[in-house]
Amino acid sequence: MDARYGLQSPRRGIGEYVFQTLQHLGDMPRRYDLHLFGDESADMQVVQALRSYYRVDILRAPNFFLWEQQAFPAAIRAYALAHGTANMAPLVSRVPVIMTVHDVIEFKRGQVFGGRIPLRHHISRLYRMNALQWLARRAPLIFTVSHHAASDIHQVLGVKADRIVVTPLAPKYPIRPASWPKEPYVLALGAADPRKNTAAVVKAARYITAQGIAVKIVGVERQALAPLQDAASGNARLEVLGMVDDATLAHLYQQAGCFLYPSLYEGFGLPVLEAMALGCPVVTGKNSSLPEIAGPAALLVDTSDPQVLAEAALSIVQDPVKQRQLIEAGQAWVRAFSWKKTAELTHQGYERVLHEVANR
Repeated sequence: MDARYGLQSPRRGIGEYVFQTLQHLGDMPRRYDLHLFGDESADMQVVQALRSYYRVDILRAPNFFLWEQQAFPAAIRAYALAHGTANMAPLVSRVPVIMTVHDVIEFKRGQVFGGRIPLRHHISRLYRMNALQWLARRAPLIFTVSHHAASDIHQVLGVKADRIVVTPLAPKYPIRPASWPKEPYVLALGAADPRKNTAAVVKAARYITAQGIAVKIVGVERQALAPLQDAASGNARLEVLGMVDDATLAHLYQQAGCFLYPSLYEGFGLPVLEAMALGCPVVTGKNSSLPEIAGPAALLVDTSDPQVLAEAALSIVQDPVKQRQLIEAGQAWVRAFSWKKTAELTHQGYERVLHEVANR
């Protein structure tokens, strides 16, 4: 398995998917062994923890391309099956490779949403888009994270529906009693990618803070942090922070009057469920997978309009009755998602392909 992102700490969405799936597969009776491969970004404490269940090796390569297309395929050639967990797999492989395709976001960029991206991202994007079209058609099975993503994979990549298995994600936090009363601030997660729509949160903050409500944007990558802090510098009630650890993020979710997740396109939208699990009412978009993941337990709005975002957030923060209703609905809804279920579906997919390979 390509476990690179799951061996990191802290982790974002794909990393959390890999790590949690492995945690729960580790306790499951299996007729096969899993061998994990990471790169030099691995956190050795995470590596040691997972070595309780699996063999874990670190492969070295000068860059991600050579890791994916040289180091990893060389390491897996003696195995019965491999799993590319992050929208990518070896273009040439002696063994069948299951893929997890989380989304087809790069095919939507410039169509469903815009925004400038760095040159390095453009080059990576071209590589990944062309490779994914080739790999998806060859993969014996594709895991994905939502029914919306499955539909996109079928339509955009031409993969037959019976070769796509939906393995929904789950929050990394257990459901906890809601903190009450809520503190008067709106929480948002920031990111460099224009798709995450952080610029709209900064604009929405002008309306929100004018009503005496603070806004906190956290989780911004280092390269985007200084420009966002500059953009926020004239607003004393707007705070922009970099990456925070899980415990700090959990505390922010628990105390916030509202969580604003204005992404323009998602394959899943894991922070929506994490906020719900921790008793934080959610405002998110009507687009892509977000209605599927948020269900009836969030306020869904047009995320392209900063004033609409601000009005939605204020309607919750300033209304304790509405806050309680959304908290209760969210904590009831989120119980349907579990990492154990994700691991079970993944295990069934492995067994299915191993059986097909054995009977060729």
